[in-house]
Amino acid sequence: MTVIGLTGGIASGKSTAAEMLREFGATVIDADRLGHRSYEPGTPGFQKVVNAFGHDIVGKDGTVDRRVLGGKVFGAPEQMDRLNGIVWPEIRGLILEEIRQIRAQDKDAVIVLEAAVLLEAGWQDLADEVWVLTTPVKTAVERLRSRNGLSEEAAMARIESQMSNKERLEFADVKVENAGTEVELRERMEKAWTQFLNRVNRARPKGTARIVPTPVAPKSPPAKSASKSASKSGKASKPAAKAAAKPATKPKAKSATRPAAAAAKAKPTARGTAKAASTAAAKPAASKPAAKKAATTAKTTATAATKTATKTATKTATEPATKTTKQTAPKTAVAKAPGKTTRSSARNK
Repeated sequence: MTVIGLTGGIASGKSTAAEMLREFGATVIDADRLGHRSYEPGTPGFQKVVNAFGHDIVGKDGTVDRRVLGGKVFGAPEQMDRLNGIVWPEIRGLILEEIRQIRAQDKDAVIVLEAAVLLEAGWQDLADEVWVLTTPVKTAVERLRSRNGLSEEAAMARIESQMSNKERLEFADVKVENAGTEVELRERMEKAWTQFLNRVNRARPKGTARIVPTPVAPKSPPAKSASKSASKSGKASKPAAKAAAKPATKPKAKSATRPAAAAAKAKPTARGTAKAASTAAAKPAASKPAAKKAATTAKTTATAATKTATKTATKTATEPATKTTKQTAPKTAVAKAPGKTTRSSARNK
């Protein structure tokens, strides 16, 4: 089993780098999390801190109020050293316990101990290799101003209260610069991880299996984000469903509602209803035959006009024809008369 001690100054990207190593297959121990546990109620550290800084640091819930405690130690180097002298040994004991538990489950596990004060607390002896992340002071100030909302002066005060990059690099087995984007940091971490595994496996006794940590998926996004994306996808699908439904339903709705609307506007009389019904029933059936009948009638009328000498029909039968002839004859006679006149003239000549 191998332990990597991962450290760096404030805003150097330690947590991001540790998460990347977890994705590559390492098991991460967060020293900051253990620091909170080191003086929980019921622990030896709790009683030591209360005795050293007073009972007023205990909140109503029975835990140490970190804001009150911080007000007593920040800006007071002697008090800070006093607190660290109590807490750091407690954290070290918790780290050793977690390493023991991990070793019991997997003897070939690669452990990453992420600790901002790894070197200050002297915990580098717990690691087989020390990895140091470095960030230019200017970049760290910009990150603190953006991430924590600090002023430039406050950001510089925090940076100067810690060990410098130069001092940390004196203890580094692996140096990783993080002055750019997260994508660039991932590339550097992947390279460092691959080289690390090659070193470890070369140092293993002959005949033993190589250490090949199993990569894990990145942490899932919060449920709220997932629900938002689901709701967005639901909203996006509604217009498509609505558009798909329109061609099928709209024509039917119009054909079904128009007669009903017309019926509602019509006067509620039996005569009007009967007339409308008979007209509606007759139009579709009689439209084509009526046109054909009109054409035939026009043809017959024209023929009757050209045969004016024929008078075999009865008077009652010829009267309608005569009326019709009077109405249509001028049009048809104009078309036929020139031909007859020509023939008559030829005979006379």
